[in-house]
Formats: sequence, structure tokens, C-alpha cells
Amino acid sequence: MPGFFEAFANLPPPKKIVPKVTLDGKVFEVSEEKFRQIMKHGLHEFHVKNGEIVMKPQQKSRLAYATLEKNEKGYKLLDANMFWPTGIVNGGHKWTQ
Repeated sequence: MPGFFEAFANLPPPKKIVPKVTLDGKVFEVSEEKFRQIMKHGLHEFHVKNGEIVMKPQQKSRLAYATLEKNEKGYKLLDANMFWPTGIVNGGHKWTQ
């Protein structure tokens, strides 16, 4: 195996691969950190704004839970159990949003 180590030492350095992302039909070269972020969250979570790739704003949840409140007319509860109404009376409880 004469010449193997000399040939191995004379190899050119490997080419650095630049990560590319396709958004809106255009190809963008991005940093490795931005590429990892895009792969982590998914391509559908990003868009192009002023020539830069930015994450879309996250929507906040809008869950509203019903609460049981005293009312003029409402349910009479058996042993104060909100899941066991026994009838409708004056001064009872009512579910409200």
C-alpha cells in the first residue's frame, strides 16, 4: 500500500453544504441554526416577511369554561353537588360562560 497515506494527506477539504429551504416557491439559503429551527417546528410554521424567514405568530387559546353562579332563578342542587340538580327554584344556581 505504498502511496496511500500520501494520497490521503493530499485530499482536498470537504465542501461545506449550505442548508436550503423552499418557501413560497423560492429557494433560500439559511444558517444551520435557522435550518434546525425550521425542521423542529415544521416548514408550515414559517413564512417570508420583508425578505427574511420568520416564524408565524402563535395563536393563543381561547377556551372559556362555564362556571356555576348564584342567580335569581336557577337549579337547586342536591347536597351542593353541581352535577345533581333536583329542580328549578328562586335563588338557585345557573351555569354561565
